[in-house]
Amino acid sequence: MTRRYKVGVIGVTTALILAAALAWQFLIPHPEPAVQLGGKNYSVAESTMADLLGFPQARVLLDEHLPGLTSIRQINVAKPLTLHDLAPFYPELITESALAALDPALRALEDPGIEVYTATSTAIGVMLDDPEASAILDKHLPGFSTNPDIDQARGFTLSFIQKFDPETINDAVLVAINTDLEALAMQRVGANGTVTVCAQRRATGA
Repeated sequence: MTRRYKVGVIGVTTALILAAALAWQFLIPHPEPAVQLGGKNYSVAESTMADLLGFPQARVLLDEHLPGLTSIRQINVAKPLTLHDLAPFYPELITESALAALDPALRALEDPGIEVYTATSTAIGVMLDDPEASAILDKHLPGFSTNPDIDQARGFTLSFIQKFDPETINDAVLVAINTDLEALAMQRVGANGTVTVCAQRRATGA
């Protein structure tokens, strides 16, 4: 009798684990892969001064290998130029040996860029913890961040919770949110182009 009881408990436990796994796999969709914007590779020949000055790790390398360059008053005017372009104007500072030492260090940098928050790829909690993203949510869904039940939704995406309130969180609202979130990412990375993932597709998951 005891053995049958143990077998029964094991069977029920296994069934519950399988049911939970199936629910996670099919009932709660996994977020889409995050969209990245603005990731770059760096080198002395191809990177502009704007790129190098705008990425903190690259700027540190400039100060290390070309001390004094970033503090030159005219450096902002030279932002469209590369270090190779600048070398003739500062031959004693930007030497061939300095560039040869700097180039591999720049190429080794990893700049993943800025994540573009979306309705289908970003957990609500991540956006709530980002003041600017949270403000965008409240702009299109007034009171969203201060809803007393919002903590229960932090682990889900906007697209997932849409099914619980499709009239308020409709496709048009999600498209508008995605558009503002994309603009926020572009502002942060200093990009002027557009992300290649369609906002409508990101909103609906189509």
